[in-house]
Amino acid sequence: MKKFKISALLLTAVLALTPVFGCSGETSEPEISLEGTGYAALPDVGKEKVNVSMNEDTDINETPYKLNRVIDSGRIQDGQKYIYLDVTIKNTSDKAMELSGLKNFYLVLSDETEVLPDIRADIYAKRAMTGYQQLLSIEAGSEFNGYIGFLVDQNVNSFTVGFFPTGKDDDRTNVILCDVKESDIVAAPDGMFTA
Repeated sequence: MKKFKISALLLTAVLALTPVFGCSGETSEPEISLEGTGYAALPDVGKEKVNVSMNEDTDINETPYKLNRVIDSGRIQDGQKYIYLDVTIKNTSDKAMELSGLKNFYLVLSDETEVLPDIRADIYAKRAMTGYQQLLSIEAGSEFNGYIGFLVDQNVNSFTVGFFPTGKDDDRTNVILCDVKESDIVAAPDGMFTA
């Protein structure tokens, strides 16, 4: 019994020292860098850029799309404001498209930071926005008119909206970009939010 305890102790010591002496100089841990992260850093994702203006129709991958307006809800929490993209997306294909805010939308701020839709904006909209529907999929021949929610710093007043018209084949090669200026952001109409 004593022999097994000593053997187990020696084995533990050897295993503990293996990373220190085992493969010295042969391999190294890869450096982790956060620079160049986001969609812009992924190869072939958004390789084909299409620039549009607010309210301009586009049709790529059988996915007609238009950014109608950007709405400031008036809600600020912890220094971040809740904004919503008012979008129209159609599916002119013969197959349902799996689309969502998180998968298909993002914002690019002036410092090139990318911002994804925020679950807190979605939860707030479900609770307080009249007629809110979450974007999950669009059936063949159907249309989605609705909102995608983001949280941005309360001092952010301009950005670029990115939309991937992935189509029925989930192709992320194309990205539709729309610059949004401060004058393009409108206050929420009366009655849009109940709280």
